[in-house]
Amino acid sequence: MPFQAKITRARFVLGPFTSEDMLEIGNVVIESIKDRLAKGLNINDAPAKPLKPGRNGHRGYPEDKIRHGLAPFRDWYWSGRTLRSLKVKSASENRCVIGFIDSHSDAVAHINNIRERAFGISPRDRNAMISIIKAVLRKSRVIQVRKAA
Repeated sequence: MPFQAKITRARFVLGPFTSEDMLEIGNVVIESIKDRLAKGLNINDAPAKPLKPGRNGHRGYPEDKIRHGLAPFRDWYWSGRTLRSLKVKSASENRCVIGFIDSHSDAVAHINNIRERAFGISPRDRNAMISIIKAVLRKSRVIQVRKAA
């Protein structure tokens, strides 16, 4: 069964966003983060540290990735499990939480982030977030109160 984000609702929405708007914003930010990680960029939009090569005649992680047809740099991709589990965990009118929905992927991401900070909002991700926020605000819902005749 696919993961479904938990959307909480309020009786009255006083802010500019609905839960669905926040879910849309969160999904755009996630795609921006995944795209950045696929390019091997860290949280500063700079190239990530190189992977450690093998020593003493043994293959290292970059050699193993090449052998499996993968890119030999830090892109957080081996099986795809970690990035597939990056989802919007919850969304409400004033908050959107993104993260890893399975505990193994969460642990892998935590360890990778200790090695080098890559999970988070980079300047490029922030620009994507601002763009989607502006787009959502442009399709504003105008509420008019009229006096009944």
